[in-house]
Amino acid sequence: MEIALTAVFIFLLSLIFALWEIEIEGKNGWAGKLPTWYKKSGVSSAFYNLTKKPLSGYHLMMLLFTLASFHVIFFLNTPWNLFNEINILIVWLIFLIIEDFLWFQFNPYYGSKKFKRKNVWWYGNEKWIFEIFPISYLRGIYFLICAIVISAMVFNSNSFLKNYLELIGIEIVFSLISQILVRPYKFWYKKMQTLDESKTFNRKIIFEKI
Repeated sequence: MEIALTAVFIFLLSLIFALWEIEIEGKNGWAGKLPTWYKKSGVSSAFYNLTKKPLSGYHLMMLLFTLASFHVIFFLNTPWNLFNEINILIVWLIFLIIEDFLWFQFNPYYGSKKFKRKNVWWYGNEKWIFEIFPISYLRGIYFLICAIVISAMVFNSNSFLKNYLELIGIEIVFSLISQILVRPYKFWYKKMQTLDESKTFNRKIIFEKI
C-alpha cells in the first residue's frame, strides 16, 4: 500500500510540473523563447555530454528547485543518512523521467504524432531508436535501473530492489492510463486560450499622488 501511495504522489507531482512547464514554454520547448541563457561549454559541458542538450538558466534553476524540494523531508524530522539520500535521488530521477514524458504527451503542440527528431530540436543532436524516441530515454532508464540494483547490493536489501521495480511498474501503468486525459486537457487548454483576458488588464505602472 505504501508503494502505491508513493507512486500516486510521484505521478501527480510529475503531471502537475509537466503542465506547469507547458504553461511556461508552450510550443517552444527547452525554454526556446524564454529570456534565459544557454551554455554547452565550460562547466555546462558535463550536462551537454550527458544529455546532448545545452544547459539553460531556466533548466538549471528548475533542476535545483526540484532537487531541493525533494530534500524537504530532511527538515521534517526525517534523519539524513546515505540510505535515505539515495532513496531521494532515485525518486527524483523517476520524477524527471515521467515529467519529461508527460510534457510531450499533454503539450497541445506536440503529442505522440509530433514527437519526431525534426520537431524536437533539443533532442536532434543524438541518436533515435528506430526514429521513435531519443536514445537518452534508454540511457536515463538504464542509469536509473543501475542505480537501483547497485544500491540494493550495497545495502544488501532485496526488498529495496523489489520495491523500486514495483514502483516503476506502477508509474508505467499510470503513464499509460493518463493518456485518456490528454484530449480533455488539450481541449481545456485551447478553450482557456480563447477566454484569455490578459489584454483587458492595464499593465502600466500608475503613480498616484498621495
